[in-house]
Amino acid sequence: MTAMTPGSNLPLSVARVAVDVTAPVRLDVSGLLLTANGKVRSDDDFVFYNQPTGPGVTHRAGAAGAGDTITVDTAAVPADIEKIVVTASLDAPGATFAGTEPTATVRGADDGAVIATFTPPRLGNETALVTVEVYRRNGAWKVRAVGQGYANGLAGIATDFGVTVEEP
Repeated sequence: MTAMTPGSNLPLSVARVAVDVTAPVRLDVSGLLLTANGKVRSDDDFVFYNQPTGPGVTHRAGAAGAGDTITVDTAAVPADIEKIVVTASLDAPGATFAGTEPTATVRGADDGAVIATFTPPRLGNETALVTVEVYRRNGAWKVRAVGQGYANGLAGIATDFGVTVEEP
């Protein structure tokens, strides 16, 4: 098992990986399937609790006290998708990540073996976060620790990646 730092990456030795994102508070975890231009093809490429399946990617809500999981079956991801971005946002309105340390644990989806963990350092007024990305490089799949925060919540992340967000 490897503890990752921001920007570090590792090759994946398994075709199916699960990314669990946990924190001392409730998080909403999602996955976005991105093409070479860094955008989703349509809103169907946004996988989260209300839309738990996409091509090669699934969302599973965590049981009480456990984090949500995004599972990526790299063999089933469409050829035009280059990366799956795993995000986390705080469930409580107005809450920030200041003092909260979310951890992404990447493991083999079939055997549960932990491949890597990543806890983003020094978070502050962020309300949403890109934790890790599972990406394709020269035909091989890798995982990268990101830790990029957003002050405008999940809507900010979704909009940046091309998802249509309708505000109430």
